[in-house]
Amino acid sequence: MNLVYERVLRASKEFEKKVNLEQYDTVDREVLDEWGITDGLFIDGREIRMGPPPSYEKIRKKIEKRARRKKSHQLT
Repeated sequence: MNLVYERVLRASKEFEKKVNLEQYDTVDREVLDEWGITDGLFIDGREIRMGPPPSYEKIRKKIEKRARRKKSHQLT
């Protein structure tokens, strides 16, 4: 588990009923080949740039913003 993943887990707990959290283990070679990246964060299909790891607060705000907009409550 890396820092960003830990922050995403914490932030998404506040929106459990509105968030669908999906994890892909890129240690598995087949998963890595399918995605082509070892580390990424996507919220509602949009990649969040990861230069320095985004702060917990930034991740939380992005999840909250999308959760308020979505009626289907499907965030990935």
